[in-house]
This record gives sequence, C-alpha cells and structure tokens, in this order.
Amino acid sequence: MKLSRLSFYLLIGWFVIALSDAMLRLWDYSQTTARYDSMATQNTLLATIWFVFAIIFIAAIIVDWISLFGLQKIKLERSISKTLPVNSYSDVELAMTYQNQEDNNSKLRSLNIELFEHVPESCDVDGLPARIKVEGNQFATINYRIKSRERGDLVINTTELWVDSLLGLLSKRIELRCESKSKVYPNFRSIHNYVLLATEQRTRQLGIRQRQKRGQGLDFHQLREYRMGDSLRQIDWRSTSRLRKIISKEYQQERDQNIIFLVDSGRRMRTKDGELSHFDQALNATLLVSHIALKQGDAVGLKVFGAVDRFFPPKKGPSTISAMLNQVYDLQPTNQASDIIRAAEELNRSFKKRSLIVIVSNIRTEDKTELVTAVKMLKKHHLVLLTNLKEQALDDCINSEIYDMHDSLKYSQTTSYLLQREKLHQTLTHSGVIAVDSLPKHLAVNMANQYFDIKRSGRL
Repeated sequence: MKLSRLSFYLLIGWFVIALSDAMLRLWDYSQTTARYDSMATQNTLLATIWFVFAIIFIAAIIVDWISLFGLQKIKLERSISKTLPVNSYSDVELAMTYQNQEDNNSKLRSLNIELFEHVPESCDVDGLPARIKVEGNQFATINYRIKSRERGDLVINTTELWVDSLLGLLSKRIELRCESKSKVYPNFRSIHNYVLLATEQRTRQLGIRQRQKRGQGLDFHQLREYRMGDSLRQIDWRSTSRLRKIISKEYQQERDQNIIFLVDSGRRMRTKDGELSHFDQALNATLLVSHIALKQGDAVGLKVFGAVDRFFPPKKGPSTISAMLNQVYDLQPTNQASDIIRAAEELNRSFKKRSLIVIVSNIRTEDKTELVTAVKMLKKHHLVLLTNLKEQALDDCINSEIYDMHDSLKYSQTTSYLLQREKLHQTLTHSGVIAVDSLPKHLAVNMANQYFDIKRSGRL
C-alpha cells in the first residue's frame, strides 16, 4: 500500500499551512515586545486550519484504508494465442471482473485500477501500463500488444494491479496469478504473405521468379492435341496414327521429390543484421521455401546441426509445417562450432534416397576443407544447394565512400575477403554444387528462386 499523488499534494499543503503559521508568529514576535512563549500559545486562524486539516486528513486516510478491503473479489482472465511469431507484435486481451460471488445483487463501488503485466525481459509491450475503471458486478477489458525477441516458450504468470481507494488517497498493490503459456515460433507470417501472393503475377512482386511451364518436365501429365511450338519429341506417334490427328504429350514438373534443409546452429549463426540473428533468418526462409515445396507436391524435411542436433524426416501434407515448427521453435544458436562433416555423415546414414539438400550456413574461406569434404559425401546420393549467408556490413563497407587511409584499408580487406568467398563458391560450382551467396534479408527469395530453377531444369 502506498500514498497516492493526491495525498502527497495534500501533505505539501498541510506543511505549507504550518510553515506559514510559524512565519507569521516570528513576524509578530519581531514587531512586538511581547514574550515569545506567550505568542506561541496564541491560537491563530492558520493554526486552527492546520489542526482541522490534520484531523480531516487522518480520518480520510482511515476511511480509504477500510475501503481497500475485499479486493479479493477481483478476477482476471488473459486471452493470448498459443502460437506467436518471433519479433512481431501479437494481440493480448485481459478481461477483469469485480463481483461478489455470494450475492450478485449486492452493490459494489467502482474501482480505478492501474495495471501491469510481469512479462519476460525478452519481450516488448505496447499499451501497458494501462488505467481502467471497473464497475461493480461488471467486467472490463484491456487490450495490449506483446512482441518476443526470442523463440521458445513464453510464460506470463502474474498481473500486478494498483487499486485506488474510495477517496483516491491510497493505492493498494495486488498480484493476481493468471498463467498463460505460448510458443514463440519462427516468423511464419511470411508464409501467410506468400499465400496472399500466390498467383504468378503477385509472386513476381515478392521477388520469386516462377518459370513459365513449357510442357517439358520429366513427369508425364496428359495427352492433348498438337499446338504450335511443340517439339517433335512431344508427339505421341502411336496415338497420332490411331486418332488420325497429331497428338502431343504434355509433361509437368516432377513431384514427390524430397527436399531436406540442413541448417547450421553454430556460433556464426548468432550474428545479427538488425533485430534477427542469422539463425532466425535461416529458419524463416526455410519455412517459406518448405511451404512452396509442399504446394509443389514435394516432401520436406529438416536437420539442424550444431550443439543440439534435430532431424525431421521428409514428409508431405498440410500438417508438415506445424510439425517442423514444433521441432525448432525453442532452438537457439550456440557458442560452439558446428561440425558439418558429422552432420553430412548422419544425414547419409539416415536418408539415402536422392534428395535436394539445402545447406543454410555462414561458411567462410577457412572452412573450405571441411565444407568440400562434407559436400563430397552428400553428392554421392543427393543434389546439394549451398546458401551461404554473409553479413550486411560487408556490402555496407563496399558501398561506403572512402575518406582516409583507414577507410581505404577497410575497403581493401573487405574486397579481398569477398573475392576469396567467390573463389570458394566457384570451386563448389565446378564440383557440381549449386552455391549462392546471400544477405539474410534476401535469403528466402534467393532460396525460392533456386528451388524453382532446380525443379524446372530437372537436375534432381
């Protein structure tokens, strides 16, 4: 319990009256020859006001103290989604009731309440603290937004209330236990945005190039009449002779293929460009491309390698994305170095059917030996796509202006480092690996474009 701001103002006024009375007494003493002790015993108007003020204030405090009993009738319910996207605001609703459960007809006074939520330090809150007025035997709602900067389990246990007394002189602190548990997933709203941009025209707005189908995939689709532009290879001569008109075979892109994402969770994936780490960006891009691949009829799997290894075998169906989210939502990048060779060995042992392996990591030139070894192992059974993340600071340095020797040396070192990365990618490309250098913010689009190119080319 604490004194309200109004109480402090009243106390200041009370002290001002006392000080004014004392100053007037000193003034009268300095202007007269009377004894001070005789003047001190004289009753003045200010002294009377001061005394009456004190009696009224103390009585009001007692009344307010009594009015703060019975607040256990306050009940609270919190409504929050069971799944939340990381680094994105989500709505929360609090419903508060103040009701006498024994007698619903009994009259209760209205309460003025200031409300706080005890949220984890990794969360940002918009809309709190909030003030609300709750009428007796009624309910009131408060809406605010919460954003978690980290994935994992989000638990909110306690709501803190400061309830004003009847006259507003006191405030009483109350803690209400109301546990809510949510899972903070990688930001799956990008998947929702992709669904809204599902048509070919809108897919281009997203930056994803979906190639025009020309009817020459690897899977047979149907027979149809010949059209201008069809090649001789497409003509079905047996059907043509039987029907006495030219019939062409139409093909579609291959379906029922396997896509496995091999995502690094080592120390380099802790790097942040903006609010999200490279690991979070990798998970977001993986979810988007997984959604695209599932729509294309492919099976999608996921293996996270690092300090904690998790494997989700390739599956199809609308529940695949949810199952993948449950596998990785609580994973965080560690301070340990990743062992990509061991990850490749485990993947080859557990899954030998030919698949597209999409490696998502931040690999540098000093990792060349380990990377080449791992890629050779994977190539025995699979087609390998390396999406190598690079820091935004590298591009910023290349595009910045040079003013002094320090800037010149920085530019030279950055250029040399980028050339070494390019040579590494060229080495991988010559060995049959598809290597892509990408900024984290462009990772999802680059991965999707490469996926469409691979499907169209029939390399898998």
